[in-house]
Parts: sequence; C-alpha cells; structure tokens
Amino acid sequence: MNRNAEQNEVAGLVNTRQGDAFETLVALHAADERFGMVIIDPPAFVKRRKDADKGVQAYRRLAALALRLVEPGGYLASFSCSYLFARDGLVEALARAAMAGHRRTSIVAELHAGADHPVHPAMPETGYLKGLLARVEA
Repeated sequence: MNRNAEQNEVAGLVNTRQGDAFETLVALHAADERFGMVIIDPPAFVKRRKDADKGVQAYRRLAALALRLVEPGGYLASFSCSYLFARDGLVEALARAAMAGHRRTSIVAELHAGADHPVHPAMPETGYLKGLLARVEA
C-alpha cells in the first residue's frame, strides 16, 4: 500500500498499519489517534455455516473499534469476503456498531469486486466480495 501511495503522489497523506486488526485498532484508540478514513478489510470471519454467530460478532466488534477512530466527517470503508455473510449482515454490523458507539453514519457507496473478478449469475457464491463506504458524522 505504501508503494501505491508513493506512485500516486499521496504518500504524505496515507498512514498504514499492519497487524492483528483488533489489537491494532485498540492500540490506536488508546493512543488517541483519529483518521479521516479508516479501512477494515479482514479475512473471512464466516467460512462455514457453523462459524456464523462468531463471525457476525467479529464483524460487529471490528466495525465498532474502527468507528472510534474516524474523525467527524470522515469515512469508514468496511469489507467482507465471507460468502456466508451477506451484504445485509455487513450493513447491520455497521448500524449496530454506530448505535453502540453513539455515532451517526450514512452509507454513501456500496462496493463490489472489479471487472477482473466477475460474478457468475448462476453461482451467487462468486459475489462474495462486498464493501460499504460510510460517512461518519458524530
């Protein structure tokens, strides 16, 4: 990501972290960090149907932790690559996290895989990549 930022001449505007998402988000909050945009793109939390309950909780917790880091007027980009975690689940995770954290959010875009990763109409599981871009007000 840093190389991409350099190539696009925005390296001074981009701050990246790599690590366990939950631990990193907690540490950033403890350090009183705030950002204009936070992107969360975890691995699949719901790989099998039996993982659904734990996966839903993980997406909600991740969204709640990330929302604490977004400055008012900033954005949260939240992604999921879990086929068994539907788009509505991603929206609900964001909504519950916002309510729990007393933040107002508005979904300004729904994001999907690019043309290089097409969705086959007879195979809905190929549409597993999904994301939301939300503006965070308060």
